[in-house]
Amino acid sequence: MTGLPHPLSHAYLITGGSGASRAAFAKRMAAAYLCAGERPPCGQCRACRKVAADAHPDVRCTAPAPDKREIAVDQIRSLRADAYVRPNEGRRKVYVIDPADSMNPAAQNALLKVLEDGPAYAAFLLPAENPGLLLDTVRSRCELLTLPPEHPEPDPETQERAAALAALLLDGDELALAQALVGLELERPKGDQLDALLGAVQEQVSRSLPQNPRRGAQVLSALKAARENAVYRPGAGHTLGQIITRLF
Repeated sequence: MTGLPHPLSHAYLITGGSGASRAAFAKRMAAAYLCAGERPPCGQCRACRKVAADAHPDVRCTAPAPDKREIAVDQIRSLRADAYVRPNEGRRKVYVIDPADSMNPAAQNALLKVLEDGPAYAAFLLPAENPGLLLDTVRSRCELLTLPPEHPEPDPETQERAAALAALLLDGDELALAQALVGLELERPKGDQLDALLGAVQEQVSRSLPQNPRRGAQVLSALKAARENAVYRPGAGHTLGQIITRLF
């Protein structure tokens, strides 16, 4: 979907697309909550311009601390306390929690209280790559917005890495492949970055099918299973480990 719902609910779970498109959509929705124009978000009023410049006092963004992978409970408790302070200059206060699926369980439970009983002027936007990592109780209190999938062309560096990985998958031994995949895991790529790389590898392997149909089919099956893993967490080995398991 690309349009904005009307009227706006108090909480949305934003899924699909890429991390960048979810963040951009959340910003557009934040502007819509605060817009003073006739067709929000107009993009021209003072409120819309301030949201676009990340300068609106009634929009607050919560993300993992620079040295952390999770949004902690103390961050959500701070957000919750702020939610009961009336808006500075707009009609609403908007809280963007991105990525929402990085909240640990304690943080999610803390958020649940304000999702259920928060003030009427508070709005919550939860972009999430893996909504299944959120508690059912959190998801049930949000309207679901699903962005269309994106299929960007891989950049030259991704193509080069994909070609090297495809060659290992088709012709390399188990140790060499395991070393390459462990190295990739240690980089802790984001889910959409990993998916783009594995998608490029699939394309490379598909081109080799006429020369090596049996092995190529095995590799494509392993890659498909890896990309369909809905609970990938960088560094955990759950996605890339499937490839080794299926091929050897």
